[in-house]
Amino acid sequence: MRAVHRDAALAGVDLFSQSPLAGGLRGLIRTVQESDDRLLSAAARACTKGNGALSILFLQRAPEDPEIPRTLMADVMWHQWVRVGGFAPVLGIGGEAAIALNVVQYLTIPGWAADLERYQQLMDALAGPALQRARRRPVEPPTSDVCGG
Repeated sequence: MRAVHRDAALAGVDLFSQSPLAGGLRGLIRTVQESDDRLLSAAARACTKGNGALSILFLQRAPEDPEIPRTLMADVMWHQWVRVGGFAPVLGIGGEAAIALNVVQYLTIPGWAADLERYQQLMDALAGPALQRARRRPVEPPTSDVCGG
């Protein structure tokens, strides 16, 4: 990551200026606050779906098929997630932070949403039956009130 940023800087390109973080926390918050509700919902849904698909590919499929990470990493969308966004979406708190940043990228970077849709199709094709089964599986309602009310 450092080498990529160093090489870009030597070439006169500031990768950070392309990042939604370039406007700082206020810029991120302003972007979300000023977004249309439908667009914000679509962004959150698409980025959550992408995060889930990427997690399935790396945790379930990549160990048996090492070509999957190579294919994903060769795509421009991987570079937008990792190099400009600063990290790859993963499970847990890091994944939640990635989704939040990806939502801002979806809302602010021209073409990012279309690239994510195309990348999602690639991930779906690479995931094959495992992802299709997970999507068909019904979501079970909680057995207890988690809020205690």
